[in-house]
Amino acid sequence: MRILDQNRANYTRSFKDKGTNGCVFCKKDETVEIPSLKNKSWRIIANRFPYMDGNVMLVPIRHIETLEEITDTEWSHFSQLLIRTKKILGKVFKVESFNIGMNLGPESGASIAHIHWQIIPRAFKNITVMNTFADLYIVSVSPEETQRRLEEAITQEDAKKPRKKTARSA
Repeated sequence: MRILDQNRANYTRSFKDKGTNGCVFCKKDETVEIPSLKNKSWRIIANRFPYMDGNVMLVPIRHIETLEEITDTEWSHFSQLLIRTKKILGKVFKVESFNIGMNLGPESGASIAHIHWQIIPRAFKNITVMNTFADLYIVSVSPEETQRRLEEAITQEDAKKPRKKTARSA
């Protein structure tokens, strides 16, 4: 089933806008970033049009349109952030299963010409009439709520870590 969302057309059209000038990820004014889930090369953004609750995107900080542009260092940072994000999402949404993937190019369904991976926590499907007959699932967690929940979980996780001793405290 397809549902019309007229705002989605803004993102579909933006794929044609090459470079950082027209890129919604580079401008950052329309994104809901998870500031605590970030490293030198990548950041996590809550999907404005989530497929399921908790849907986030792993996005390079640098404007990158093809896999070939990713450096070895960026790949290393990618794997570190992917693992950390999956762990936090699993804890927050109480899941062990995930869909992790990307679309490359407009014909694949990519709507933004800045590569990004979708990370979608997947819980056991609650079968209802809506998804049985219409393949329709309700997303009940907004991007802002996803951001809040993840930031809260990271704050709690950081509070549990032992503090390093400094020269003064020793």
